[in-house]
Formats: sequence, C-alpha cells, structure tokens
Amino acid sequence: MDMTMETGYTPTRSLDPDGPQSPKPKRMRKSRSRGLRTRTGCLTCRSRHKKCDENPNRDCVYSEEARRNPTRSSRQYSQESIHVVSSLPSSTGAAALPERRGSNPYQQMMAEASGLSPQGPPAPLLMPIAETYHYAQSPDTVASEQLTADMASNRWLDLLATDAAQADANFSLAPSPAPFEDNSPSPTGQATPAEARPIGTENQPIAVAVTAAPPALVGTSERHAWSLDQDIKLTSEEAYLFRVFAERASQWLDLFDPQKHFSTHAIRLALRNVGLCKAILALCARHRATSLQAGGLAAAAAHSSLAESDPSSMAVQYYYETLHYLQIALQYETYTLSEELLATALVISTYEMLDSSKSNWKRHLKGVFWIQRSQNVNGVSGGLRQSVWWAWLRQDIWAAFRERRRCFSFWRPLMDYPDLTQDELANRIVYLLSQTVNYCSKTDATNSSGGGGGGDNSAQRRAYVGEALLSELERWEMHLGASFQALPTPSVDSQSLFTPIWIHPPMFAVSIQIYNFIRILITLHRPVVSSGFDSYLKTQKTLHEAVNTICGIAMELRDEGSQIMSAQCLFGAGLCVQEEEKRKAILSLIDACENRTGWPMAALRDDLIAEWARVT
Repeated sequence: MDMTMETGYTPTRSLDPDGPQSPKPKRMRKSRSRGLRTRTGCLTCRSRHKKCDENPNRDCVYSEEARRNPTRSSRQYSQESIHVVSSLPSSTGAAALPERRGSNPYQQMMAEASGLSPQGPPAPLLMPIAETYHYAQSPDTVASEQLTADMASNRWLDLLATDAAQADANFSLAPSPAPFEDNSPSPTGQATPAEARPIGTENQPIAVAVTAAPPALVGTSERHAWSLDQDIKLTSEEAYLFRVFAERASQWLDLFDPQKHFSTHAIRLALRNVGLCKAILALCARHRATSLQAGGLAAAAAHSSLAESDPSSMAVQYYYETLHYLQIALQYETYTLSEELLATALVISTYEMLDSSKSNWKRHLKGVFWIQRSQNVNGVSGGLRQSVWWAWLRQDIWAAFRERRRCFSFWRPLMDYPDLTQDELANRIVYLLSQTVNYCSKTDATNSSGGGGGGDNSAQRRAYVGEALLSELERWEMHLGASFQALPTPSVDSQSLFTPIWIHPPMFAVSIQIYNFIRILITLHRPVVSSGFDSYLKTQKTLHEAVNTICGIAMELRDEGSQIMSAQCLFGAGLCVQEEEKRKAILSLIDACENRTGWPMAALRDDLIAEWARVT
C-alpha cells in the first residue's frame, strides 16, 4: 500500500542495527553562540531523555548516520526514524520501544516473543508511537486507496444526497437547470460573467466554462465557471448568519490554528463561491435553531434580525441548495481540487455534527476523508487545507471514540517535539489523542493491537502498547513552555469540589485537558499486569489527578471556541467518577459549555448517565 500519499515524504534507506560499529567519534564542544544542546547523542541515553555521561559500564550506541553527520537536524532524525522502524519485523519493533522509567517490565517478554535475547542490540532509533502497533488502519481507510479527486468528491456527494432523500421524500438531485440559462454565452462564444445577486431559495447561476480557450487558459477559464468575479450580495438575514460564522462558529474550527483561516481566509472565499457561502449559512441557521431549542443564547436571539424567521427550515433549505450547487460544480476538475470544496465539505460535516444523534455522520466523515486523501491533504499541508484537516480530525476523533472504531487518517507527523513551536505542540496533542482512540477501539482491543498470540501474552503486549503511549505523552509534556502553566485565580469557594485552573490562551488550556483525557483513556483500557494495593493506589491517583485537572480548567474556560472539546474531555472525566456530588458537578460543567456556545450536548449527557447506570 502506498503510504506516501498522506505522509508526504519519500522513505530513506534503512539502517542496519546489526551492522559493524565504527569507533565512537571524539565529542566536540559547541561554542556558546551555537548552544550546548545536541540532538545526536548516545541512543541509549536519548531513549531515556538523559544526558550521556559516557559511563564505562554501559555501551554507548550511536546510529551510523549520526556518526557520519553529527550536525544532522532533528527533523531528519525523525524522518529516518519512521522508516527505520517500519522496516523492522513487527515483534522486533515492539521490543525496541524506549523505556519509560528504569527497566521496562515488558522488554524481556517482547524479546522472548521475537526470539531475541533481552540483551540483544537496541533499536537503531527512537520508534514513533504509531509504529507501536504497526500502524494498523481502519478497513475504510484501506478502501479509499484508489479514489481520484473526481471519484472521491462525487461519492461523497452521493452519500449526502442519498441520506437527504431518505430523510425528506421531497428532496432529489434531479438534473438542475442548465447553468447558462441565466448567463447566456455571447455571440462570440465567450460566457458572460455571473452577476452577483442575493442568495434566495434558488440556485445561484454558474457561468459555463469557455470551451474554446487555449490550453494554458483552461484552468483559469474553468475556475470562472464556479467562482464569481464579484462578491455575493447577501440579504439582511444572510448577512447576520454570515457574521455569526465569522465571529463565533468559526472559532470551533480555528481552535488550534493561530492564523484563524476559517474566520479570515474562508469567509473571503465564501463571498465568491456560492456553495461555500450556502454551507456557512446552513450551519449558522442550524446552530441558531438548536440553540433556541436548548434555551441557550437567548440574549443574542432577542436582538437577532431573524426573530420572525424559522431558522430550522432555513437551515434545511440552505443545505439542499448547497447540494444542488455541488452537483453542478463537481463537473469541473479545478473545483474538485480546490480549497473551496475542502472548506465546504468541512462546514457541511460540522452542520451534521450539530445533530449528534445522526447515524450517518460517520459515513460523511469518511467522505470528507476521501476528498482530503485524493488531494493529498494532511496535517502539514499549510494554509486553509491544513486547517481543514485538523478540524476534520478533531471531529473524526470524537465520532471514532463514540463508535469505538479507529480514526480514518493514517498520516503521521515527521517533526519531533524539539522542532515544534508552542502552538504546534498544542496541536500535536490532538494527534496523540487520535492514536489513543485507536488503542481504545474494539478492533485494537480484540486483536491486541495487531499482535499475534493469545491469552496472557496478548494482554501483556497490549499493556506494553499502553505503556508506550504514556511514554510518548511524557515526551510531549517535557517540551511544554510557560504558556501551558496555570495563572493566578481568585480564592476558591471552600465548598467547591474542584480547584479552578486558569490557563491562557484557551488553546493551551484545552491541550492540557486533552492530555489528561488521554491519561484517563489509557488507564481505563490498559490491561492490569500487576496486582496489589500499590497498583490500585497508583491507578486511583492517576485518575483523581486527571479528573481534577480537566474539571478545574473547565471552570475557568469561557472561550466559546473551546467549549466543544472541553465538554468531550469532561465526558472522559465523568467515566471514572463515582461520587454523586462530583457527577452532578460534571454535568453542570457540561451544561455551562452548552450555554456558552449553543452547541447541543444532550446526547453527550445522556451517554454519560447511561455509562454510570451500567455500574450501579
């Protein structure tokens, strides 16, 4: 299977861990102007995150490439690491994971399973966490391998249209009026530009492409067929909804994006693209309808220009118009490869996420994945494409967690933590959450993370994978700066069950919540390989600390864009709380998230209450 499509890198040649070892080079001290920190030290000490002291009682092992080029960057190190480990046998790869604290209790077991001596040669480089369970993929991910951009986008539209027709017998994607009916070609064969007009209940006309254009101008001419040359004129009601997206709804999608591409770049694209504009209007109308039903955002609704309108029917109408637009626009190859299509697909997915009980949301998330994969969009694509990918991943993580399946994406980052900015570190924890959701999925639990064997050996292997995930989590935490630390808060009420924790900016606060959510998930799903009172106390301490941190941050986290993920982390905290008072407090915090954002969370609360009922 071609793994380069989503990873976006070309594999380098692997290193032979059993090859001849040349003499260790003389260590050169860097000048203070260049810094004293090195990234190419002894592999044994690097795996333990310790400074190499060249202890004569321990063999210092260096990679062949590190010996040849001691100034190699850590980004190159990370790229080579991924390929080196993927070339090793599966059992060898698992045995080569770095130790977390002292000697690893599973190292000998894994070495024996692979037929290697526990004292065998160490792994040539640090193993990425994805390799821990051989990067097992969702069957749906494998099935998307051969889809072109045209096939992916049209299959996605078929899913949307089929589900819309099942929900509403009056809906169909019958052939739409010819796009040139209201924009007839001129006598010379040149299409006249589409006139900007208010978006009503009819489709915005799309100008036809210039068929006689020179080959070099085909792409430019074709873009004019689906992108207007002047801004769309919005009605008063539409202008209100559009502003709600720019100032509020886009915050959900831009949470971990310092450049805020949805609230800046995407809204500009929407003023020239009918499909994206109507998708935005559908999302905001739907959001207002659900807010009114839940009783939230009452003050904002009272001053809304939509007071006499039915936002629910408006949302459905705009949604249907978006699908009709897509049916026409997808005939153009340039549109199937455009930013506008990616943004439209993500906004539609968010629209469907508002209806959390909708069983077809998983299928639609898969359709968005098809489109992204066909365009080779991933977590480092840059610009709006990258922002779309991360926003989609956060949605897929929650859907996969609820359905206990693996996430669709198989992309893995190449840059190591020292090379990341603090903003990028905050985003990286989302990737680690996706790997944890994979670990907690039914497939991984049944197959013991892809390993062979059964019984105690499978349980031990799964426990070892959980240990590796925690080790990676600790590596992430080691590189956090002051921005992730708590700031002063007013004195807390003595009756409060949790201590408020204020971390600013909000994206860093949510990152710490996700970090503790991961700790909870691994602790709850990792097999117990050691029994006794000490083990029990350690587990309870981990869960207690994670719950208190998540709830403490939620008490001070008032930023609207953070509320959805904060509520999801609160759900995780609620899974390991038994005291009735704390359960009520967590439900109250989830209600506060709903009131701040208007996002419906009744299904989340109901699921949490159902989990509590299973153990009472």
